[in-house]
Amino acid sequence: MLTLYTGRDTCLVHTEPVAGSACDGVVWFDLVSPTAEEDRFVERQMGVSIPTRDEALEIETSSRLYEEGGALYMTAVTLCQADSERPGTTTVTFILAANRLATVRYEDTRPFSHFEGRALKPGSGVLDGTDVLLGLTDSVVDRVADVLERVGAEVDQISSQIFAHDIGSRDARSRDYGRLIRAIARQGHTIGKTQESLVSFSRLLGFFAEQGPQSGLTVEEKGHITTLQQDIKSISDYATALDNKVVFLLDATLGLVGLEQNTIVKIFSVLAVVFMPPTLIASIYGMNFRLMPELDWTFGYPMALGMMLASVLVTYTVFKWRGWL
Repeated sequence: MLTLYTGRDTCLVHTEPVAGSACDGVVWFDLVSPTAEEDRFVERQMGVSIPTRDEALEIETSSRLYEEGGALYMTAVTLCQADSERPGTTTVTFILAANRLATVRYEDTRPFSHFEGRALKPGSGVLDGTDVLLGLTDSVVDRVADVLERVGAEVDQISSQIFAHDIGSRDARSRDYGRLIRAIARQGHTIGKTQESLVSFSRLLGFFAEQGPQSGLTVEEKGHITTLQQDIKSISDYATALDNKVVFLLDATLGLVGLEQNTIVKIFSVLAVVFMPPTLIASIYGMNFRLMPELDWTFGYPMALGMMLASVLVTYTVFKWRGWL
């Protein structure tokens, strides 16, 4: 799908493409999962080549950030499906030539729709390709910050669930550790995707700051780039802190699982020791030797039961006194 935007007065406006005619006033060509015909149309209008999807997936910096024929090619990674169970990332290629921007993407991500709604409002001040590029980057960074804020709240909630009860208590034993571990892993996965996006846009802004002066960046645009770089750094630091907290919670959860298992093993070990003397007594009187005097004694059976009970009480008292229970 191809969408065209023209800078007019103080904002962007939609423009319908007309086959065979020039689009001189268009400042933003937005390609979403483009067809070959749409690729060729934008190439004719901007005088640039549109990278294929396989080329956009190259991870080398030289393949993602380069200048060719007076146009800047910048590919970054942005979040997609961030509110789902399995957030992912998708590549977005920005092609800036003669202050006109073409974006090539294969997912309809939220930052683009948010920026579009803002840029179409009168007074937005988005008039050319550089404004669009910086505005989209700003929207992506805001989206990452929102996602990390949500992740931080969920991580705090998981933390309270993990450390809410004492080890060995009834509530602690009823905790679903499998669910907690899956929740922690999900938050760690989301943080990893946000860090990947932040790193790619940090590189993009660094490249654009170096190559941008050739395109005549204004003082305001340079200041905007600096602000975005500072925002990315602060958000990256927050993401790193969250990632460390997630690792701590995962280690703590696994440690609690081990402690719970040790508590259960301890209970069975104590029970085995407590019932060992009664078992010995029952084994002795279960031999049924003919000359065993207690067999013919009226109180032999009650005596054996009493000895078993007494041995249990003595063993329990010793364990309690030594602090083993």
